[in-house]
Amino acid sequence: MAYAYPPQPVYAMRTTAPVSLHVVAIFQYLGGLFMLGIAALFGLAASDMAAQWDTQFGTRMSAATPLIAVVVGVFATVGLIAIVLGRKVQRGRNWARVLLTLLNVLSLASVAWQVYSTSLFTAATIVSVAVPVLFLILLNTRAARSWCRYGTY
Repeated sequence: MAYAYPPQPVYAMRTTAPVSLHVVAIFQYLGGLFMLGIAALFGLAASDMAAQWDTQFGTRMSAATPLIAVVVGVFATVGLIAIVLGRKVQRGRNWARVLLTLLNVLSLASVAWQVYSTSLFTAATIVSVAVPVLFLILLNTRAARSWCRYGTY
């Protein structure tokens, strides 16, 4: 006579991301807001500079206006992309986790190239290595991988 297996415990589905992904997302949000602030400051400085240029030199600064608009647009776009990536990784999108991992690896490669080409190893270099390494560790914890693949951990 065979008996069925006893009932297995049911684990509650988690509804929030693990702490490691929250930390990465918060830093993405802060970086994106910082980039949006830089874009706003560039736009504000350009408008103020254009007004002063007109009064001092009596000529229009129309040649530099498209360049300033492109710079402001690039900073704003990068800021928005950072915020969107932070949100997507927090919500459990694996493609966002993989993309952030790839970007952190590229950041480490650029720092390594800088140290190799300039032979300078300063405190800023240590921070430039420590932050991407920390994010790589946080993005590849067991809980983060499980959250992005299965929606629970």
